[in-house]
Amino acid sequence: MKYQKSIYLAGPEVFLPNAIEVLGSRKRTLEEQGFIVYSPFDGDVEAGSKRDLFLAKRIFEENCKLIRQSDLVLANCDGFRGVCIDDGTSFEIGYAYSLGKRIYGYRGSDLILPKDVESKLETFPHPSGYKIDPQGYLLNEDFGNKINLMLEFSISGSGGELFFGTFESILPEFINAESGYD
Repeated sequence: MKYQKSIYLAGPEVFLPNAIEVLGSRKRTLEEQGFIVYSPFDGDVEAGSKRDLFLAKRIFEENCKLIRQSDLVLANCDGFRGVCIDDGTSFEIGYAYSLGKRIYGYRGSDLILPKDVESKLETFPHPSGYKIDPQGYLLNEDFGNKINLMLEFSISGSGGELFFGTFESILPEFINAESGYD
């Protein structure tokens, strides 16, 4: 029997009102391609548990466990509640990188990071020659990276790739890229 690769799905989808349906559909799609798939909902956390710091810590521990038992991470790198990647997804990418897991990311925009920020926030001229955002931070990450450089190089350094499009549209590229590791 051929070894089946396992994937952890990282991303802010857990905050959608229909999160279980969305992640369930993505899991089925990838399982049809022969993968074993885990979502953040697959941890050993009792449904209906009291929402407190104990539960939050349990979710953290279970998601880390799921990443450790996965071969790959497939991360939604679209902006969440603003311009940048969801904090939890950023952690999961870094954690997977530290464990030597291969990481793939996807996002809708292929703009370099400062241009992506400018497309979503009002920016202002600054004497430095860079623009500045409403919080007073310079848009000086103009290295050509499409997401925060720490995340982009965690993905590429893991042997993975950053794709541009929706989950559904990048699947052929992802499956083709991953088939090279058989």
